[in-house]
Formats: sequence, structure tokens, C-alpha cells
Amino acid sequence: MPIAPRIPQGPNEVVSLEGWLPDDEFPYGPIGAKAKRIFICPDRPPYGFLIGGHRYIFKEPQGTKAQQIWSEVIAYELARRIGVEVPPAFLATAPGNGSPGVLIEYFYGHRYDPEWRLVHGIERLQARGFETDLKRGSLVDNLNLCRAHKVPNAGGWWAETIIFDALIGNTDRHSENWGFLAERGANERPHFIMAPVFDNGTSLGYIIGEDRLAERSTPEGVARFIAKGHHHFGWTAGDKASGQHVELCRRFAREAKISVLMCDKLHISDSEIDALLADCVRTPFPIRFSEERALFVSRLLKMRRDALIEALGC
Repeated sequence: MPIAPRIPQGPNEVVSLEGWLPDDEFPYGPIGAKAKRIFICPDRPPYGFLIGGHRYIFKEPQGTKAQQIWSEVIAYELARRIGVEVPPAFLATAPGNGSPGVLIEYFYGHRYDPEWRLVHGIERLQARGFETDLKRGSLVDNLNLCRAHKVPNAGGWWAETIIFDALIGNTDRHSENWGFLAERGANERPHFIMAPVFDNGTSLGYIIGEDRLAERSTPEGVARFIAKGHHHFGWTAGDKASGQHVELCRRFAREAKISVLMCDKLHISDSEIDALLADCVRTPFPIRFSEERALFVSRLLKMRRDALIEALGC
């Protein structure tokens, strides 16, 4: 169920959740490492990029993980530009204390698609008897599971997802961080499609502190950082070497003969990257996105993009 195109959040449009009602039925979010609060957008939303009466997840990472707020928002904005389906994510502040966080739109349960529900990958892997390991999974197993459920265009979805994860340096695509949307058919057998690419905050070097950005922003520093980046799964279970971000994309493109689709997701220019990050720098928000961080993320994205283009022969 594709997410409708949405106007972007402006630099002076941080969402205050003051007055938003918590979801009485489901006050906390789906499975995950951290508790997430659920709020209902007012029927008359404060900004045009929000949906009145719809559910939103509010995440409040803190301490060394606070920059994940920016990672979620930037990942969504990048995805909009390259055509990968990612749940809309916006800067927001909590009711009461004004705590900073990221507001993420529920990608199911819209008024026009009430019957769909989310099924996490791990649920179906376990139900089908696949060995599951949240620390090191298998892309082959993921693909075979999708084939078993007759999921349309699953190969294309995985191609887009791993190229997107490699571009932003996401290391957290374990089997609770991808899944299906399921709908009961007339014969009561569920119909599955791939869910949008959710949970993208563990990316873009969020863990690097402000005091270390300068040393990490050199060409050598960025190259070392990229070389260490791994997907949460290899080509097969336990094969860590094949899970390196660029290497897994290269392997999948070769095995599935799908490099054209993957290359299509790398068409983002230097100027587009820099304009996006400049907007982040000038946005007034309790968690600052500094010029130093913008420089680091800019170099990181451009070098990752170029490495992927070279590896795939785009």
C-alpha cells in the first residue's frame, strides 16, 4: 500500500505534540528495543504534511543516540528523492516537557486501507521453520520466505532496501526491522505485500560525537568508517564478510541480475545532498544538527554513493 507523496517539513515547522491525544487503545508502539509512544494527530493538523486523525509513533532517543532523530528524518528525505518507500518522519517535541523526538507516520491503518496489518519478518521466519538470529541473518533466507508467501516484487523491494541501507549506512535491518503488510482475502488466506522500509535511525554516523567529527570527516576517516559498515545479514547465515554494505549490494546485483534497478536509486546529486543538510543546520531544534555534522554526513553520503556506483558498474 504505497505511501502518498507528501509535502516536506519546513525548517520552521517542528511539530509540537502539545494537545495531541495519546492512542487509548495502543499507547505504546510495536516491538523494539525502546518504548515508543503513540499519538493521534488532531483532525485539523497543524501542518500540511500531517494526516488528521491518523496514528503517529513518537520516538525520543537520548544521550549518545539522540542524533538518531536526525538520521530518521534525513533518511526519509533522501528516500523521497530517490524513490524508496519509507514512512514519513518529522522533527517533533513531546507534550509537557518539550522533549525532542522524531514523529513517524503509521504506514498502515489509514482511513482508506483499514484492513492491513503489520507482520514482522521474524514472525514468518519462525512460523516457516527458518533459523533466526537477530545478530546475523541471511538475505537468501529472507528472499526464500518472500517467495514462499508469493509476495509480489519482493526481489525488487530487497534490491531497493539494501541499496538504501548501504547509502545511509544503516546497520539495523534485523528481522524485527522489516516485514509485510497482510490483508485477509475472501478465502481467509492472508495476502502479503512488503511493508515500507521502516526503522532507519541507526545510520549516518549518528554515534559519532561532536568532538570526533573533524577527525572522522577527512577522506581517510570517511573511507575507514564506510569499510566497517555491515548490513544486519550476510548473503547466507553467519557469512559476515558478504554482509559488508557495498559487497552485499554487489553480490545481490550479480546473482539477481538487478543492477539497473539498484543503480536507479543512486541518482542523487551533490547539490541535492548539500541542500538537504543545509536545511537541517538552519532548523531550530533542541538537538542541534551542526555544520560540522553536515560536512561529515555530506562526505559520507557522497563517498558511499560513489562506491556503490563503482561496485555496480552504474
